[in-house]
Amino acid sequence: SSDVCSSDLRSVIIKGGPGTGKSVLAVNLLNRFIQKGYNASYCTKNSAPREAYQKLLAKSDLKAQVNIKQLFRSPFGLCNMAPDFYDCLIVDEAHRLVSKMYGDWNGQNQIKECINASKFTVFLIDEDQRITTKDIGSIKEIKKWADELNSDVTMNEETELHSQFRCNGSDQYIQFLNKMLQIDEPVDIDLSELNFDLRVYDDPNEMRRDLRAINSKNNKARMVAGYCYDWNVKHKRGDFDIFLERDFKAQWNLATDKIWAINPKSFEQVGCIHTAQGLEFDYVGVFIGKDLRYDSDLGKIVTDRTRISKDDKSSGIRSASDKLADILIKNTYKTLLTRGQKGCFIYCEDKALGDYIRELIGK
Repeated sequence: SSDVCSSDLRSVIIKGGPGTGKSVLAVNLLNRFIQKGYNASYCTKNSAPREAYQKLLAKSDLKAQVNIKQLFRSPFGLCNMAPDFYDCLIVDEAHRLVSKMYGDWNGQNQIKECINASKFTVFLIDEDQRITTKDIGSIKEIKKWADELNSDVTMNEETELHSQFRCNGSDQYIQFLNKMLQIDEPVDIDLSELNFDLRVYDDPNEMRRDLRAINSKNNKARMVAGYCYDWNVKHKRGDFDIFLERDFKAQWNLATDKIWAINPKSFEQVGCIHTAQGLEFDYVGVFIGKDLRYDSDLGKIVTDRTRISKDDKSSGIRSASDKLADILIKNTYKTLLTRGQKGCFIYCEDKALGDYIRELIGK
C-alpha cells in the first residue's frame, strides 16, 4: 500500500469463492488504509453487512457509530462524487454491482463509478454469487471500465484467494455443492474427511428446533430460504410468510430489523439471500423451495423459475430466460448453503431432492 496515493489510477481485482475470506480481507484493508491516513471507505451494495459491521465495531457507542458509518457506504451516489474523491475504495461483493440503481439518477454503471471515485480501487468478487438479472459485476466488466478510465489493473495468482475460512477449512465442501447442484463436472468427494456438520431433514420443525438449541449458546445460527415464499407480513396479508408441512410457519426477516444477522431476537425470522449474502454464521439452516427439485428418472437437478414468489421484485428470475434463471437459482442456493462455518442443515420441499442429497452425503 506504499504507493496507493500515486498519481496513476490503479485497480486490483481479488477473486475468491465462498468463505475464502474476502470480507475479512476487505475490512482489514480498510483498517490498514485508515491507519496510514488515507481517505478510505468500504463499499458494498448489500446493506446487511454494512449495518452488522457498523453495529459490531461501534459496540453500542452511538457517537462511535456515527463516525464509523462514514467508513461504510453504498455505491449509491458515487456518480455524484468528484473524480478521485477517495484515496482507496474497497468494493466488497463486487459481483452485486449494477448498471443503475433506482433513484441514482446520475448513475450509469456502478463499476465505472467506483473506479472514477477513487485513486486506488479494490474489487473483491465471486462471479458465481451473481443472484439477480441486474447484477453486472464481472471481471470482464471491471477490466473494460478500468481500461476506459486509464486505471491500471492488477490481477494475478497472488490476488486469487484459495484458503477456506468457512466450512471448516476445506474447499471440498464447495466442490461437493457444485456436484450436488450439477454446476461443474462431478468430482469424487470424500465427505468423511470434512469436519463439517451436514444434515438433511424431513421435518422443518425438527430442523428449526435443532438450530434454535445451537443458537441459544452463542447467537450464531440462522435460518435462510430461497425466493419461493411470499412476503405476506410486509404487505399486511397475514402474520406468516413461510408455510411448510407439519404446520411449520415462519416469517421472513422483518424489514425494520437492519441487524438480523447479529440481533439476538431475530433467530425465529428467516433470512433471504439479500440479508444473508456477505455474512456468515456457525450454523445455517436452508429451506430449499420448489424452485429446485430432483428428477429421479433423468438423474438431474431441475430449476423452475415459475415457483419464484410474485412478491420477488428484485431478482428478475421469473421473467428471465430458462438458462439464466437456472444459473441464478443455483447461485442463490449455493450462496445460502455456504453461510455456515461449522454446519449446514437442509430441508427440501421436494422429497426426491432431499433423498438425492442424503444419498450423496451417505446419510
